[in-house]
Amino acid sequence: MSALNTASIAGLLVLCLASAGSLAQDPPAGEATATKRIPLKTDLLDAAYVPGLESVVITGQHGVVGQLKVSESAAKLELLAKHPDEDFTCLDAISDKLVLIGSATGKVYSYDGSAVTEIAALSEFNEPVLDISHEGDKIWVVGARGLVARSSDGKTFETVEIRDVTQPEATFPGGQPADWYFGVSNIDPESVKFNATVGGKPAVADTDYTFYPDEGFVQVANALDENPKPTVSFKFNPGPAFRLGDVSWNVVLVSNGKVTIAGEFGMVLQSEDNGETWIRRDTRIVPHEPEPAYWLAGTSKGDEIWLAGAAGISSVSRDGGVTWTDNAHSGREGIFGITLLPDGKPLIAGAVGLIGVQDGEAWKLADRTQLHLLSWLKTPVTMPDGSVLVMGGRATAIRYKDGAWSRVQVEL
Repeated sequence: MSALNTASIAGLLVLCLASAGSLAQDPPAGEATATKRIPLKTDLLDAAYVPGLESVVITGQHGVVGQLKVSESAAKLELLAKHPDEDFTCLDAISDKLVLIGSATGKVYSYDGSAVTEIAALSEFNEPVLDISHEGDKIWVVGARGLVARSSDGKTFETVEIRDVTQPEATFPGGQPADWYFGVSNIDPESVKFNATVGGKPAVADTDYTFYPDEGFVQVANALDENPKPTVSFKFNPGPAFRLGDVSWNVVLVSNGKVTIAGEFGMVLQSEDNGETWIRRDTRIVPHEPEPAYWLAGTSKGDEIWLAGAAGISSVSRDGGVTWTDNAHSGREGIFGITLLPDGKPLIAGAVGLIGVQDGEAWKLADRTQLHLLSWLKTPVTMPDGSVLVMGGRATAIRYKDGAWSRVQVEL
């Protein structure tokens, strides 16, 4: 999988997740009004169908909160007149009538169809909330710089510090002399269990190999036996070397009592005890500097979990996250949103109007010219009739129904 440079990642985040500060110039303090802050073309950054409101609730930059009333050929966007002076980044409908909204300054708000109310400030450094997910009364919020929080009532939140993550025993694909990277840093050296032999005898530290726990690799000097293959297990703290916890968590999924989070450095972590302990998934040991995925979106249904991200990458697990399979790339454009259709096929949306459905092992992409796509797409929402409405920048809305794509005019 291809890695992105810092500039590319920053561009993706500004485009689809909103910046940490408002993009408007010199915004007024306190509340803003829709007429003052709404740009000519409203970006529909995140959305969810809310049955009790009989509409799609949308959020976006400049405090945009509204209800999209969808008909067969058009959609009327009714914007909330009074709202906090915030850029909103994500949302999740936690009941038939209540929506939680995350902001670019680390706050969580509620929306009940008539007003937006601040609930909690989760980030000491005003880092953005990037995803919200729930199952029953278990609500999880994740964001930049290691932001992870949980709630059991949607009103009070507890921040979660992720430390001492378990790396299950992983097998090396080879044993040749090389720098073998584990894809994580900040390893607890006392927890390392490295099993390898050289010529049938246990490999000797600092002679046959040298372990670098902070940087996350082992330097093999003498070829290790490949029968049996070398293995390693350990505990580590997420984040780049010497910067514990400094990870952008862009995805959180809650299903079957299991919490899955993913984001920078291709990292996928899971907890089955409400965040008390964590285990790493999708481990890859490579004999060179790793090129990890950069996860931006995810979806789950039962034991099936999909993750998608930068450069058109996506992976799927069908055993609850224990093992993963890479899919064919959809192209070079980043995938910002993904959902599963009623027939189980994944639908993706992303940069430069990327939109498509998996067909066999390949992706069948929509004709962007025919749909007059001029902006990014991010948020697929399943409607009551089984169709999917995909939304994005410049008030773009595309419907996928019965295998066909059509444009839905959004009236502001």
